[in-house]
This record gives sequence, C-alpha cells and structure tokens, in this order.
Amino acid sequence: MSAEGGQSTLSDEFVHIRVQQRKGRKCVTSVEGLDKRLNFNRVNKEFQKRWGCNGTVLDVKEMGKVILLQGNWSENIKQFLLEERLASEANLKIHALTV
Repeated sequence: MSAEGGQSTLSDEFVHIRVQQRKGRKCVTSVEGLDKRLNFNRVNKEFQKRWGCNGTVLDVKEMGKVILLQGNWSENIKQFLLEERLASEANLKIHALTV
C-alpha cells in the first residue's frame, strides 16, 4: 500500500489522527499529514473494507488531503500506518477523544 513504484512513503511530517464527537455517542476520525504521493482513495477504500465503516477523502486548502471515517478508528489507523510504514511512532500524533 505504498506510493507508486513500491518505495516506502515514510514521511518526516507529522501525521495527525483526530477523533471528534458528533451527535450523542457518534464519532468521526480524521487522518491528515500523510505523504502526498499516496493514492488517498485507495487507502480510504482499504480502511472501509477492513473495518466496515464509511469514509471520504477531502481536499482541504490548509491541510491538504484528509481522510474522514465514521466511528472511532484511531487505534486501528495507528496500527495500519505503522504496519504499512506510512508513519513512524515518532511522527504520529493521536488526538483522541476522552470519554
């Protein structure tokens, strides 16, 4: 699941995983700061397939491409990014919801 050409896409920039609470107990998880060479639609489809959730890719002017998923998937996303070498522990920031 790396960029074109099979090279590693480990980025020096921070990757932010945020969980925001919506109505009631519903949450939305966002992922921003991933390598721009990634196929974001493919990553989003992989998330949806693995965890059975809905998601979308937004192109935000200030932040670049952001993946939004329904539900709290912060730990799953962290594990996925580390396994696929899309982020390292040092550049991964989780802004989790404390309930």
